Amino acid sequence: MRATSWLRDELDIRRGGATRLASMEGLRGLAVGLVFLVHYTVLVGPWLSGTGAMHNLLFRIADAGNVGVDLFFVLSGFLIYGHLMEHEQDYRTFIARRARRIYPTFLVVFAVYLVLSGALPGESKLPTRPIEIPVFLLANALLIPGIVPIPAFITVAWSLSYEFFFYLTVPILITRARLRERTSEWRIRLFVRIGLGFLLLGGLISGTHPRMSMFFGGMVLWEWLKYRWPDRSQVPGAAARLDRSAVVALAVGVLAPLALQSNVVLGLPRIAVVLVAFTVLCAGCFAVDGRCRRWFTWTPLRLLGNVSFSFYLIHSLVLQGFFLGLEAVWAPTQDATWLWFALLPVLFLASAAAATAMFLLVEKPLSLNRRGLRPTGRRRQPG
Repeated sequence: MRATSWLRDELDIRRGGATRLASMEGLRGLAVGLVFLVHYTVLVGPWLSGTGAMHNLLFRIADAGNVGVDLFFVLSGFLIYGHLMEHEQDYRTFIARRARRIYPTFLVVFAVYLVLSGALPGESKLPTRPIEIPVFLLANALLIPGIVPIPAFITVAWSLSYEFFFYLTVPILITRARLRERTSEWRIRLFVRIGLGFLLLGGLISGTHPRMSMFFGGMVLWEWLKYRWPDRSQVPGAAARLDRSAVVALAVGVLAPLALQSNVVLGLPRIAVVLVAFTVLCAGCFAVDGRCRRWFTWTPLRLLGNVSFSFYLIHSLVLQGFFLGLEAVWAPTQDATWLWFALLPVLFLASAAAATAMFLLVEKPLSLNRRGLRPTGRRRQPG
């Protein structure tokens, strides 16, 4: 019991401030769990030969899991934009703080990938031509793959390039567009237009660039919660309606991609449906004390959310290591759909254990200590 209590205390990183939303931690837990389903199903796939209904269902689950990254982006847009609007700070200080948040854990996993590339050359993603290796590694170390069509050394790191691009550009947008001097209505209209631009035009650049719109969904949410919801919350029944909407949004955001393989859901591009659904879900979790908030403040889900960055980076290594070993003793030549269900909890717990160790040894001491989290700059009330 003492060890369990110690571990819970170590994983609970809330500082008690108003901006520390417990339900946001639970939402991160949901997001990383969805991402896990994608990579787990892909790697167990060779043992799931066949075209039966169960086989198709499992791969639809994997497809639906891709929305986990979209939820991360909405949460980042809400949290980072809100922090910047309320705490003015020097651009270089902000970028240094964000780099400190990402790089210690990322570089440890990056180093592990390098070691494994030398030990298992058949599994290495390094270029075959030695002259190309330094440029490839530098590009990946700078988090360029994803925004730029360069192969990712760490499979999931493509999304970090989106995160860091957002970090680099949103303070400039706030300053150059003088957002603190504008009205909330003006800012919301701007973010909606930019988000629509990414949805409509981003696909011309890359199939994943429309997902940048998710950040702007989070930014609109921050404006709405700060300047719209306080008045609307006084309307009788408003809180209950928002809670019901959040429950429906959770089902639509997660289950619609599962139920429909098409990239069009409800007559709209699936990414647009997911954007609206996750924005409404977060609004319900953050604004009212209803079912969604209670679900996402469940302690195990919150603690998973607290280690979600470490989990996100390391779970693929756990999965790939296991399935490489499994393939050595059991060639994937037969249908073993039951294996999906048998291994899922085992490998999820193994990934959670590896992520917890990474969190305690690297992420928390190097990126999340109290000094590193102390706000810098002058707090202000946006107009």
